[in-house]
Amino acid sequence: MIKMINDMKRVNLRFAVLMAAMMMTMMTSAKTQDWGGRVIDEKGDPMPYVNVVLLSLPDSAFVEGAMTDEQGAFKIVTNVNNGVFKVSSVGYQTLYINAGEGLTIQMKEDTQILGEVVVKSLLPKTHAKGDAMRTTVAGTILEKAGTVSDALSKIPSLEAERDGGVKVLGRGDAEVYINGRRVQDVKELSRLRSDQIQHVDVVQNPGARYAASTKAVVRITLKKAQGEGISFQDNLSGMYQYGHTLTNNLDVNYRIGGLDITASLWAGRFGHTKSLQENTLTYYAGPDKIEGVSTQESKSIWKGWSPQLQVNYMLDENHSFGAFYKYDRHPSGEFNSRFYTDSYENSIFKERSESHIIQDDKFVKHIFNAYYNGKVGQLSIDLNIDGLFDDTQSPGNTHEVTTEKGESPVNRSIESNTISSNNFWASKLIFGYPVWKGNLSLGGEYSYNHRTDAYDFMATDAVPVKTTDTEINEKSAAAFAEYGRQFGKVFAQVGLRYEHLTNDYFNFGKKEDEVCRDYGDWFPTVVISAPIGKVQLSLSYRRDIERPPYANLTSSTVYINRYTYQSGNPYLKPTYTHSVVLNTAYKWMNLTLNYGRIKDALTMSTEPYPGSTDPFISLVRPINSQEDYDRLTVIASARPNFQLSILNCQLKWHPTWAVVAMFQNYKSPTATGEVITLSRPWFSGSWRNTIELPHAFRLSADVEGAIKGDYNNFRITKPRIVGSLELQKDFHLRHLGQLTVDLRCIDLFNSNKTDAILFGYRDLTVHNPARRTFLLDLTWKFNEARSKYRGSGAGSKQKARM
Repeated sequence: MIKMINDMKRVNLRFAVLMAAMMMTMMTSAKTQDWGGRVIDEKGDPMPYVNVVLLSLPDSAFVEGAMTDEQGAFKIVTNVNNGVFKVSSVGYQTLYINAGEGLTIQMKEDTQILGEVVVKSLLPKTHAKGDAMRTTVAGTILEKAGTVSDALSKIPSLEAERDGGVKVLGRGDAEVYINGRRVQDVKELSRLRSDQIQHVDVVQNPGARYAASTKAVVRITLKKAQGEGISFQDNLSGMYQYGHTLTNNLDVNYRIGGLDITASLWAGRFGHTKSLQENTLTYYAGPDKIEGVSTQESKSIWKGWSPQLQVNYMLDENHSFGAFYKYDRHPSGEFNSRFYTDSYENSIFKERSESHIIQDDKFVKHIFNAYYNGKVGQLSIDLNIDGLFDDTQSPGNTHEVTTEKGESPVNRSIESNTISSNNFWASKLIFGYPVWKGNLSLGGEYSYNHRTDAYDFMATDAVPVKTTDTEINEKSAAAFAEYGRQFGKVFAQVGLRYEHLTNDYFNFGKKEDEVCRDYGDWFPTVVISAPIGKVQLSLSYRRDIERPPYANLTSSTVYINRYTYQSGNPYLKPTYTHSVVLNTAYKWMNLTLNYGRIKDALTMSTEPYPGSTDPFISLVRPINSQEDYDRLTVIASARPNFQLSILNCQLKWHPTWAVVAMFQNYKSPTATGEVITLSRPWFSGSWRNTIELPHAFRLSADVEGAIKGDYNNFRITKPRIVGSLELQKDFHLRHLGQLTVDLRCIDLFNSNKTDAILFGYRDLTVHNPARRTFLLDLTWKFNEARSKYRGSGAGSKQKARM
């Protein structure tokens, strides 16, 4: 196998060199002229990302198109001698200007006057842009959202939480890129500020250049940096719920010529949350009905620090290279949980278990990326090399007291330790070349990971748990071709990707062939986007795969309490999805339809413990769904902007309304032995409001909620509603920069509760109570600059599985 991969690498290298040579020889020159200029708004500021189309005269035929850069400049090279520019941007009047050189074009806002309320077609607006739906942030109220995570959470198709991942509704977890670099640590989204964003592209069916396991992509483009010298930004954040969290992030940037260096230091103590759960596990042992009624209260407190350094050097406009390194250390992570369970048989009390669980998680992580981004003639080259190395230790102790009805208490103690590590390398190379008035991209990706997991324990009583020492060696190779072209107003892109994965599984040094993997597959992608009148349309198709996380593939079985054990499942299959997405946008309204056909979906299951005759003992483990199922997600949103005049006071109101509907036909086993079809529609909605007040104040009031319905093998049994309030204020400190104060209360009414049933061989009823959270952010910016890092990362989905 190793020989085959080495041969494949040599073939790929020879192929890449041959392609580069062929493309270089294809370069030709023709007698042309350069037409162009600069586009500005009514204030004279440059307007990036404006569409400029050259039409020939007298027939108004399409000749060539372009888009303005960050400085509002554009250029079209053509051999046409007479023509007009059609200049358009969402929220502005379309202009027709005689084509020429050195033009300055001033756009005018498209405004409608309604009495004393001015309704403006201002940004943020979402429109189709190539393979994505683009939302402009620069110059809009989204700039004032706070962090990058806060801005993403206000885009209707996205779900984003501070220090959490980003999800695209209807598709799942998204890969996030900032200026082309893959984000490896989601905490980075809460360190960067929203006013650094130029625009956000949401790709719901990513093209062939992305791994087949990528469900969705969010591409964030930051504003272009201005000026040289040193600058810094410091953000101090505090949160309080059941305890406190305090973090600080300092960014220092130095820029001169083509050199850009950014050093960052994050440090913090996390401890504001607490997990409260009330569960009822119901199942049958023959004719007897067994119930386990549990309450659990868990709290985590961890401390960490993380320095990082990124260096970028732009040799000229066609060549740039750089490197990124991050060190992440969590020297302590205390997990403390109390778990109480009362067991009943046919509604008669049998016994009670009281457990005290303590665990200390420690880890060290190194993340590295180096890249080259360049252009030789018309041939573009994008090379990335990535590394990720981590070590995690989780020693723990469980002390349990079990009392049967009418009997004396029985004590049991379990000492355990879990050690895991990853040694991961990846590389990705992409060539691009203009072919037939479009762009052809060819590339490949290779990754290797050595994963180890070891679990050992000591128990005062015999328990059905074994020590394990597993090792996974996984190699993944991929190649793809992708071609995109503009046909007048229509953009089309097709791609095909092949991925081959080899996974060797060992336990105590012995290879277990029955759980090893060796398979390859093809993954096609198609996207078409075009305007029809004033409506933007985008239709896409993709076949993708979701491989199980490494933690779910372990054979280790962990003791939770007398009734519950948890394990992985090395026999898990990957999940395949056929996805079709239709996006429409009209002015400030958007509609998305997302259909998926899903095979071997991954879910958690509670089952009888294998080999045990005690009906009270359960095993919790991941499994694949028994049948394929369909899922349709509909997202409708509206984001107008109103200018209000109240008592001679000018206010700007930015509301956002969004409704999400989800339909499915998921089949699941139940505790009664029947198979149930979970097909009840699930609806959720949100109403977000931001009002710009005088004296640089901003007030936000949001409400969101959901009703009963089905989602995968969950049945939501009670509606939920959440209200939040936020007040922001900017202080301009003259020569000392700017200070922004952000105060929030999340879940005003303590109503963010979850009530659901998780169906399976043993049904689990879940109730999670809630409590409001307070947050205070202080951000100080001095002579701020922006990152110019252009690395895009390799092996991103394999890293995510760790």
